[in-house]
Amino acid sequence: MKLFYSPFHTFVHKVLVTAHECGHWDKLERVATFPFKNNAGEDCGDSYDISPLNPLDKVPTLVTDDGQVIFASQAICEYLDSTATARKMYPAPGPKRWDALRRLSLSDTIFESTVQMVMEQWKPKEQWNMGLFEWLWPKFIAGLDSLERDAKAGWDEFDVGHAAMLHAISYLGFRAEFYEAKDPIHPNFNWREGRPALSAWFDEAIQRPSVQSHYNKPFEGDDSAAACQAAVAASLALRT
Repeated sequence: MKLFYSPFHTFVHKVLVTAHECGHWDKLERVATFPFKNNAGEDCGDSYDISPLNPLDKVPTLVTDDGQVIFASQAICEYLDSTATARKMYPAPGPKRWDALRRLSLSDTIFESTVQMVMEQWKPKEQWNMGLFEWLWPKFIAGLDSLERDAKAGWDEFDVGHAAMLHAISYLGFRAEFYEAKDPIHPNFNWREGRPALSAWFDEAIQRPSVQSHYNKPFEGDDSAAACQAAVAASLALRT
């Protein structure tokens, strides 16, 4: 399998966590793909274009061994879970499954909204849409407070909702550290403040082998545009 994704490893990737937990790690070829900026913060233009595989030209995108293309992280995680050779990340139908999916949806929305704010700040400061920040921040706070209440209650097992939580929470830190522009409303926001249970859970969860497999570790492999395009060509060849 080939996974096209942005190899910024200073935040946790839920697809990589799910792949590892489900027993796919050694079978997963990880292809560095930068839709916007690379690890050095440089604009990449269309050099990492994967639209021949995914018409939306977005990451993550998974290509299975038989050439089937699956995109969007939730669909990829479900595929990896359905073909798991190790533990499952989606609980069986019932209350635990719905709780996991609730946290998955909540966390993914936090992540996607954070990306939206990052991209807004790529504009000149005088062009920032302040209404966007004012609209999103109360939702961030409420979402994180909801996860704090969940963490206080605790969980029995690690699931896909937890992988998504790690992804969203760690990306908040990545945004503050990687990008120069400070948030116009909460320039020094610290998600840990006032959330001791969530903070303690995060510190424990990042010790899992599935997280340590990539978190805060450099990408191992060729992250050039040429390598990405070679992987696209190889994936297309599976479909002919």
